[in-house]
Amino acid sequence: MMRTRRPTVRRRKKRRKKDKSDEDGTWTKFWKEFNKNLKMGCYEDDSNRSKLSKLLRFATTKSEGKEISLDKYLDRMQESQESIYYMSGDSMEVMLKAPALQIFKKKDIEVLMLSDHLDEPCLQKLADYEGKKFVSIQKADVKLDETEEEKKRFTKIKDMYKPLTDWWKDSLTELTEKGAMKDAGVKIEKVEVSKRLTESPVVVVTSQFGYSAQQERVMKAQAFQNKDQISMMSGRKTLEVNPNHPVVVDLLSKVKANKDDAAAKDTAAVLFQTALIESGYEIADPSALVSRVYRLMSKELGVDPDAPLKEVEVPEDEEEEEEEEEEEAEEEKEDGAKEEL
Repeated sequence: MMRTRRPTVRRRKKRRKKDKSDEDGTWTKFWKEFNKNLKMGCYEDDSNRSKLSKLLRFATTKSEGKEISLDKYLDRMQESQESIYYMSGDSMEVMLKAPALQIFKKKDIEVLMLSDHLDEPCLQKLADYEGKKFVSIQKADVKLDETEEEKKRFTKIKDMYKPLTDWWKDSLTELTEKGAMKDAGVKIEKVEVSKRLTESPVVVVTSQFGYSAQQERVMKAQAFQNKDQISMMSGRKTLEVNPNHPVVVDLLSKVKANKDDAAAKDTAAVLFQTALIESGYEIADPSALVSRVYRLMSKELGVDPDAPLKEVEVPEDEEEEEEEEEEEAEEEKEDGAKEEL
């Protein structure tokens, strides 16, 4: 009896696997065809939003290019994790290099990767899923689990870097309100020591209720864009600095020695503007950044960046030089002959 049952059990298991594989394949095709409709339904249909959320699929930092359900994300969450983290960007390749992702890689926390322009508004409408809030890692005030020892250490580091963060905030305020970036529409909220950076020197994040870089690009690309609304919703930017990075350490020592150090001001401005670009934000007038980069390059090469331009002296051709020499020789002969006479 047992001999006849075992093959039957094996066949049932194979059939279940095949059915599951067929089901996944069918759903993948359906999702590829109608995912935008489902996202729009989730965004607009208040009464069915919770039901539609079960059907959503997203790529993650651990899904190896595949799109998974939110339920699967919850199953893989760390026990102490209280939020569902996400970030948005143009592509998976760009997002994986983002500075804001560095601490999440280090702590092995899975993050939803939103490359479709409908993804982020959809999650913002949902607000939470199964009691877990959606949190953008590109916004300020992202909270991660910390031990008491880590909290004490971070407080000490903040105090150590206060001279730099205060000075940097004043410098950027002047740059964005009175200086080269006054027409860029960028507003500075604060400069603070970062908890999310492990490699990059700086990163720019936006306020909790402001547009992300991806949303700003989408809004600016619309035909009937409202510039006042975009400016209002862009939110104030926060510059976070990595206290362990050599460039930031050097900048702190320069500021302590002399707050009016021209090289320190140029470095601080370039770091901020490049951080804006790396974080996905657009720079309205890149000429200010280019000018500062040229100055820093000149100093690195030992050239005075304020030296006036000189017209290059072009050497004459060899034939012309020979003709001139012959003419000079003939003139000398004639002068000699005149003197003899």
